[in-house]
Amino acid sequence: MSAITNTYQSFDDETIFYYQWKVKENVPFKGVVQISHGIGEHAFRYKSIAKKLSKQGYEVYANDHRIHGKSAKNNEYLGFYDGEDYFSDAIKDMRKLTEIIQKEHPNKKIILLGHSMGSLLSREYVTLYGDDLQALILSGTGAFIKGLGSFGLISTEFFSKLNGKHRSNEILKNLFFHQFNKKFKPNRTKVDWISSDEKQVDKFEADPLRIEDFSLGVFRDILKGSKKINSPEIFEKTPNNLPIYIFSGDKDPVGEMGKGVKKVAKYYKKKGVHDVTLKLYEGGRHEMLNEINRNEVQKDLLNWLNEHIEA
Repeated sequence: MSAITNTYQSFDDETIFYYQWKVKENVPFKGVVQISHGIGEHAFRYKSIAKKLSKQGYEVYANDHRIHGKSAKNNEYLGFYDGEDYFSDAIKDMRKLTEIIQKEHPNKKIILLGHSMGSLLSREYVTLYGDDLQALILSGTGAFIKGLGSFGLISTEFFSKLNGKHRSNEILKNLFFHQFNKKFKPNRTKVDWISSDEKQVDKFEADPLRIEDFSLGVFRDILKGSKKINSPEIFEKTPNNLPIYIFSGDKDPVGEMGKGVKKVAKYYKKKGVHDVTLKLYEGGRHEMLNEINRNEVQKDLLNWLNEHIEA
């Protein structure tokens, strides 16, 4: 089934674009999955898992975060942000989409699925609105990378004051993504770190909506957000009865090759979340939904979801 497309106005009158994949006919309706995508990409990249979810009875909604995908006014605005706090603004946009879902599907179960930056946003989202959710799924998440993250925070603050937070910075852009990619030398592309499937990597590189360049404020706010959501206070605010499924590749540099992902699962359990499942895939990189074993990954996700959500 093709995706339905629509837009909504967020809290500050920003136009946010979103996709909707309806449940396949004659399939019992189980719930709604809301997807929060990662930095530099867009929601339509999740069409494969969205279609599989819809065939299983889950309607899917996924917005392009502001300055991403079709939520950007045009290609010149991709990555450009001059607001106060990108992390907070993106969460408010997600909340508006949840409210649309609740209006269109009253009393239906909502599952939040976040990847990478979207997983960080989702982890704070559940501390604010977790009572409206039935489950949380995290892909490509991680702990705060102290060395790179702390350096990044200091650097973004410095360059923001020097040149303005709405401007980009080539040094910082290359620093973060180069650090991730250098773990897979010799490099074939700039984004080898996302998947070991070369076809998926090439497809991503050629995507006209892919963003390489961001305003400094975006990097700064995401780093600040990452540090915040990995604090004990955030783990403590997560509803204890919210089932959480975390999956990642053990060669994902964002998750510190599995180490950071294990920390996140450990902290959730330590702070009292009753149902936490961690799945690490051997050899997998950052985008497990686009890895060479993506059929296995998607099947595992659907099995977990079906075990936790009844029709």
